[in-house]
Amino acid sequence: MLINNGKCKDKYLNVVVDAYKKASKVLSLPEFLEVNIDFVSKREIRKINAQHRKIDKVTDVLSFPTLLPVDQYGMGLILDKLSKENFPTDINFETGNIILGDIYICLGVVKKQAREYGHSFERELSYLAVHGLLHLLGYDHMVDEDKKVMREMEEKILA
Repeated sequence: MLINNGKCKDKYLNVVVDAYKKASKVLSLPEFLEVNIDFVSKREIRKINAQHRKIDKVTDVLSFPTLLPVDQYGMGLILDKLSKENFPTDINFETGNIILGDIYICLGVVKKQAREYGHSFERELSYLAVHGLLHLLGYDHMVDEDKKVMREMEEKILA
């Protein structure tokens, strides 16, 4: 999986790359996938959240999938549909990869939540990166049943 990043330090990107290697293995993802990831400030994520979700507050991670959900009545998981034939208009012509979408992670919130939950910065960053990736793949947590499925997959990947 290719990860395009904006302004980000290598140490943060390496944590995400490691988490996505595990996710790729657990989810049996094809290699021709691409994610755009940005590490942003609290001010930036609040602005993005307000602009796109109409929620004027700081959050930890935001995901913006480029691929449409396959199943309009369910979670819309696209795992078994990930092929260049199914998404011909979502291919980055420079890399040949399918672009799954964009993920924004707020590093200030990562630090705060790591302290609150009593684990490392790296563990919290891995969790949020995986959480964002799962959203790009169609997982959601708005309904209790979907939330359970998503949480189980997060834990399986991070184990």
